[in-house]
Amino acid sequence: MARNREAGVMLPEGVEKSVVRKPNGKVYTYYYWNPGRGTHREGERLKLPNADTHPDAFWTEVKRRSEAAPTAYPPGSVGDLIARYRKSDEFTRLSEGTRSNYEVSMRRFESIETWGLVAARDLVPLVVQTARDAMKDTPVMANQMLSVGRTIWDWAIPLGFAEANPFDKVRDFEIPDRGHVPWPAFAIDLVAAHAWPDLVRMLRLGIMTCQRGSDMIRMGPEHRERNGIWCRPKKTRKRRRAFHIPLATVDALELDRWAETPVRFTNSRWLKPIDRFREDLYLYSPKGAQYTADGLRARWGRWLADTPEGKALCRRWKAWVAGQVKKYEWDIDPEDADHPTIHGLRGTGILSRAEAGYDVDQIATDIGMSRQNVEHYMRFKDQMKVGADGQQGLRVVGGDKD
Repeated sequence: MARNREAGVMLPEGVEKSVVRKPNGKVYTYYYWNPGRGTHREGERLKLPNADTHPDAFWTEVKRRSEAAPTAYPPGSVGDLIARYRKSDEFTRLSEGTRSNYEVSMRRFESIETWGLVAARDLVPLVVQTARDAMKDTPVMANQMLSVGRTIWDWAIPLGFAEANPFDKVRDFEIPDRGHVPWPAFAIDLVAAHAWPDLVRMLRLGIMTCQRGSDMIRMGPEHRERNGIWCRPKKTRKRRRAFHIPLATVDALELDRWAETPVRFTNSRWLKPIDRFREDLYLYSPKGAQYTADGLRARWGRWLADTPEGKALCRRWKAWVAGQVKKYEWDIDPEDADHPTIHGLRGTGILSRAEAGYDVDQIATDIGMSRQNVEHYMRFKDQMKVGADGQQGLRVVGGDKD
């Protein structure tokens, strides 16, 4: 039986891998040059040197064939533009996950049935809007398509492949907020007073840094410097360097305390509380292990679902969101907003900084976020309270209350 590629292995563009198990039990691996496999562009399948036993010969041949391979599209066409962008440094330096997401839209652009043979210069906003409207049942994918198109055409214009960006004039679909609602003071106070100690630290770290959970789990004392903390976001690290997030004095001192203080975990199954400490991280599990982003979300979900305080928070949160939707006509589905999320702490931190007197531009600079994204959260500014009582409660309770 043959398989084209093993799970998790990223092969060079145009390369196919085949693993064959013979009747005698021996396994053989073969590599082929087969660009456009499974599409209208598929050509002749040619055997390549074995990448496992002769890697130098393999990569030399792949490079030679990539450079010599004729494009399946007319010069200057959308298909030709996508092929060029796929080989560009701007694309190859993106993370594997981002490239995979881009490929969904790129394959749509280069398809013969859509725009593949159309001259890139002739693509107009009306055509793009028609494509967007055809995807109205999947608005998230439609907006992703527009975002990818804007990126590619912005890359193409300085190189002379296009004269204008037809995606710029087409607006995204309005999508209800899900999972990004900032936490009001009552939620902050309740979690600070009753959540498990690692989750209280998560709460504090999220508000003071305004970063994603995937970045908080990597933060530790080595990133502390002067009055703040350094962060290089995992999601955008391919295209940006680390930046310094200034912190309030009380927050900076709290991080310094965490760097020297174990977290005391309790469990009804344990005879006594257990102290855990890691000198390299601020957030870690009851076993002292580093969290993954999924692991931290699962830990948060268990507290919400398994504790009386977590269940009470969910009930109050849902009622609060329903009231906000009715009063302020928020574009939020109350049935989907049944609990505060880790990601919502980013907005909480932004509103907290706004309440402290910082303007949008300063907040964007301090936390490494675009002005547009900061304004996305600032629309909640006059409709909810996250600071004052909530922040005072956090500072009294601290980060390690059991």
